[in-house]
Formats: sequence, C-alpha cells, structure tokens
Amino acid sequence: MVSPAQSLRDQWKEPSDIFTVLLIIGGDIVQQALGAVSGGFLTPVAFSYGWVAYAVSALLSATGDGRLMPETPITNLRVIDLKSGYCRWNRSWVLGRVFQDYEHWMPSAVRERLEEHPSQNGDEEKKVPSLLPGSRQPEVALCVAVYHWSTGRNSLARPGHDWVWWTGLLVSLIQIAISAVPFGIYGDWRVFLVTVSGTVLAYAAGALPGWRKEKWACRRGSGKDVALTLGNGSTHVVIVHGGHPDGLDLEDLAGAEVRHSGAATSNRRSISRMIESCNTTRFLITLLAILWLVLLITSQAIESHTWYLVGVGGLGMIQNLIVAGAPRFPEMLGISIELSESSQGTPSVFAEYKVMYTLMELELGYKGFGRALLAEFFPGKLRDWEEKWWALTDNEERRVILVEKKRGLQR
Repeated sequence: MVSPAQSLRDQWKEPSDIFTVLLIIGGDIVQQALGAVSGGFLTPVAFSYGWVAYAVSALLSATGDGRLMPETPITNLRVIDLKSGYCRWNRSWVLGRVFQDYEHWMPSAVRERLEEHPSQNGDEEKKVPSLLPGSRQPEVALCVAVYHWSTGRNSLARPGHDWVWWTGLLVSLIQIAISAVPFGIYGDWRVFLVTVSGTVLAYAAGALPGWRKEKWACRRGSGKDVALTLGNGSTHVVIVHGGHPDGLDLEDLAGAEVRHSGAATSNRRSISRMIESCNTTRFLITLLAILWLVLLITSQAIESHTWYLVGVGGLGMIQNLIVAGAPRFPEMLGISIELSESSQGTPSVFAEYKVMYTLMELELGYKGFGRALLAEFFPGKLRDWEEKWWALTDNEERRVILVEKKRGLQR
C-alpha cells in the first residue's frame, strides 16, 4: 500500500489527469483572446487551458444565435449620429474595446490639452474667483477630440499585426519546441501529438470567416459623423468625422447585427458566400467541438512526462491572458483613425473646465457637433444666456459672448 507521503510525491513528480481538468476551465479568456486578434485568415491564439470549455460554449452558441464574438466590454457606451442626433446603445465588441483603451492610445495632443486647458477665472454662479493663489487648476469637465478615417497605417476592417498579434506565433513555436523534448529524449511522442493537434485546432477555430463578418458587421462609405461617449458625467467624447469613401458606418457597427448579402453573381462569390453562411459556421463549430473532445480524451492517456504538457498549457494561458487584456491601438482593431486638425493646423481637441464651454467651443469649430451633444449632456433647462447663445447664428457674436463668460464678465 502506497503511503500518503509517497502518493503526494508521485503526484508532484508526474501529475496525473491534471491537464484534462485544466482544459475545461477558462473558456471565456479564450473567447476574449480570439475576439482581440481575429478577422484574418491567421489568428494566432495559442493552445492553452480553456479551449475545450470554449469549444463547448461555442457549440451552445451555434445552436442559438450562432455568434462568435464576445459581448462588448462597455455596455453603457452611446453612439450618437451628429447629424440626426439619434443615439443608440453600443453592442459591438470592437467599438467598446476602442473606447475602453482610449487612455492607452490617446494622442499626445489630447494629453497636453488635458494638462494645459484654460483655467477658470471666476465662478459663474457665485460671481467670485474660484482659484485662490496656490490652488490647483480645476480638472477638465469634458474633453472632445475629433478624429478622421485614415488608411495610411492599416486597412479598415482588417486586424493589425502588433506585438500582441505576434506573441501567438512566438508562443506556439515555443510550445511545440517544449513538447518535442520528451519526443527527442525519451521517444515519447504523445505530448508532441497533443500539442501540435491542439495548436492546429486553435488556429482553425480562429480562421472561421464568421469572425470577420461579426467583428465589422456594418456598411461602408456612409460618411456619417459619429460620437462615442459614456454620456452625462463622463470626461471623454471621441468623434469620428466621416467623409472617407471607405469609412465604416459606426452607427451601423454599434448594432452588431450581421447582414447576409444577396445572391452571388459568380461561382467564386457563391462558394465564398456558402463558406461564410451561418449554417456552415455552425457545422464547423460543431466539428471543432467534437475534435476538441477527442483531444481531451486522448490527453488522458498521457501518464508520464506530464509536466511538459502542463508547461505547454500554462504558457498558452499566459499568452491568452495577455492578448485578451492588453490595450490596443484602434488600427489594430480595424478602426484606423487619426486626430484631425483645424484650418490653422491646431489639433481638433476641445477641453474646458465647464461642459457647456466645451460644447460651445466644439460648435464653433464644427457646426452642428456641439448642438447634437447638447441634449445628451444637458437634458434639462438651459440658462438664459446659454439659450441665447445657441439661438444665435453668427459665430463672431457667439465667440464674444463665450469669451466674456469665461472671463466672468456680465453682459
């Protein structure tokens, strides 16, 4: 009879069945990682723990709505059409992730504006100075930055290849090298077989054409001017100026609804449409889920050199976590934009110590933009001078009133 101490030593020397248990946890991390780098034929998400759990959950989704992309990371993000003023809640993972990572990819001109915004000379309500000697400059109440579409750095609706993307290929090669050690030294090819098979299945799951259709499910070339914001009380508003012939319809993208094209006009398009159809995607997801379960059962036969397999899965899990959580630039997510400039060559960034002043400055720079956001940030009644200001059509008169108000003067 084996003693308890010997049993523990044996378990730590050659952990049995641990890999099969680990394979069924962490499926949500795998889905987030796939969502971050998917959209092309090659989606480098390493083989790791959680793939079986993800395959089963994807199979459940395939029997329902057939969706692959994860839910948006920001559920209260608003997408506002600056021409019609129509506001809708965002459901797109891409838009949610772009706004979530804004602090990471924010241009230096926006950061400088946040730090060096005009300070308040007086309190409008109390009619007294609000900044005493030695006091801190008030924080920006609202910062609006205007961007436009750019195809110079990366194509629209295509995944970018940054260091996050390349980690998948690098880690996969390291995993295969680790799994080859027991094969080369002891002649045990089981770990190598499971690792290579898992890597092939992982890359096959990321290559499904449904990823690209869901990730950028929108029309193109609409020319809409759209604002992204968390609404009243938030600090940042990201405006994407339309006008590019290939620009994405972000209002449409926010709906995250996949539309199916009409009848194909050639054999090639017919084949492509068949591959991208929902029924084909469901079939491929089902097939992959079955193959993952086969791999799970196969891995139970490995009773020696299991630490190599645990190391392979652990390394893949670290890569999945990095890909799922690492902040990305918009062009890496297929939303290639850059900060716009005014006719004077200054960055189109509007940041004031009062929300109303920011919207007014925005309106002076981009007619109609500030008014479209007014109801979102000021749903109630405006002050008399504010109503008068918005009723004016002469920008010069508007600017005079705004400058005087900023100085704390009374008209």
